[in-house]
Amino acid sequence: MQRFSTIDEVLARNVALGRGVDADGQKRALTPQEFFVISAELGLNQDNPEYARLFDGLVAWIKWELPSRSAVELGAGPGYLLHRLNQRGVTTIGCDGNIFSRDFFVERHGEHADRYRIDPTFSLDYPSVDLFLAVEVFEHIPDDALEEIMKKVSNALRPRFVLFSSTPYVDPHPGWDMQWGHINLKTPQAWDSWFAGHGYHRTGLQPPVTPWAVLYAETRGLRWISDHAAALHRRIRRRVRALPLKTVRQVLRKLR
Repeated sequence: MQRFSTIDEVLARNVALGRGVDADGQKRALTPQEFFVISAELGLNQDNPEYARLFDGLVAWIKWELPSRSAVELGAGPGYLLHRLNQRGVTTIGCDGNIFSRDFFVERHGEHADRYRIDPTFSLDYPSVDLFLAVEVFEHIPDDALEEIMKKVSNALRPRFVLFSSTPYVDPHPGWDMQWGHINLKTPQAWDSWFAGHGYHRTGLQPPVTPWAVLYAETRGLRWISDHAAALHRRIRRRVRALPLKTVRQVLRKLR
């Protein structure tokens, strides 16, 4: 199995190769090509089986939990989530500003090449969708640009659900956040308040992608979750009532 690098190893390699360092030896933000290469070294793409399994699980969760037939993903990166959603019948458009990531996606998943757009400022037109995804991308975008993005999401895309993850933590390695482009770190509570200002509220569902991932929903989505939970509860009650009394007693004993 291919061995991927640790951040410490990548940082040492950056110094040796002059990546993320200006002419005076001062740390700078990574170029798009450096970002793409270092992401691959860290195993942050579908060449890493663990990465692939993580997003396979997320797609399975989306298919099980949400009534989503269409989606837009902001910050598609290497595009594995985009690829798997389309494979599983969720018509998804992904966008990113890194052409190296897009080229990697086309090489790996050419059948979905038309679903990946280079759109660094989210200025292209997108259809209305059921689901908007932003996984580890908002921390790379300043507040004024995020406001414009969310206005477009709310008014044009109008998704019932927003699947969101953005690291709240400062990295312990000095300078790494700046090089990696982490310019907008917020607490989960701050994101909750921000999304509520745009009409989206935290649900009780947690997407299985990071410990801080959240599913937000607007009124239609919240109503669907409530109705779905009630319907599921009714189905379970009907099935329990249909079981022989002896079986019910055995199950209850095991639960004690």
